[in-house]
Amino acid sequence: MSEISFTKLVKYLKSKKVYMMIGNGTKNQFRDMRKVKKYLREITKLIPQQSVFLYFGDSANKKNPDVGYLFELLHKLRPDVEIVMIQINKAKSWGVPQFVDKVYWHGDFSKACTWGGIHKGKPCSNTKKWVTLNKRLPNGISMIFVFGGGPITLDEMKLAEKHSIPVFYIPVERKFMGDKKTKVTNNHSESDRIGVTFVRKK
Repeated sequence: MSEISFTKLVKYLKSKKVYMMIGNGTKNQFRDMRKVKKYLREITKLIPQQSVFLYFGDSANKKNPDVGYLFELLHKLRPDVEIVMIQINKAKSWGVPQFVDKVYWHGDFSKACTWGGIHKGKPCSNTKKWVTLNKRLPNGISMIFVFGGGPITLDEMKLAEKHSIPVFYIPVERKFMGDKKTKVTNNHSESDRIGVTFVRKK
């Protein structure tokens, strides 16, 4: 793993196919990993050689599986695919997962917008970084794979649409109701089982 500046990251990615994978974070997680793994395996068949995935630091925890864990699985399924982490420097103490090839640390965040999304009508923190990358790369970001997700994911789907980035949306069920404690059951409505991105799937 090596650290890289934003300027060098842009230069490095110019000749690569760049993808993103976003979705359920630690407050939602995934309800059925068998289904999620099946989708992920299918996705890996679509990715060409010499590709790069942008990763935004969600922890890879098999016991509490969220989008961060999908990157660990991606690395096992396609070790040829590089994973570049974009993360706020406040999170340096958390370390860097072994599957990460390069990491870009930044201090471009605020208390009002620590991790990403849209704040006061503009992309912020990690979200701002990938939006800027998309503008700077000759071919932009090739596709964003979306596995459910919360409010930040919903913001990022809107930004993808705005910037004409193709989105591959997978309406997977979440394990919790966005609070990391209230479990989703079959008695919940489909929209509750999937979360806020449900309205985007139609």
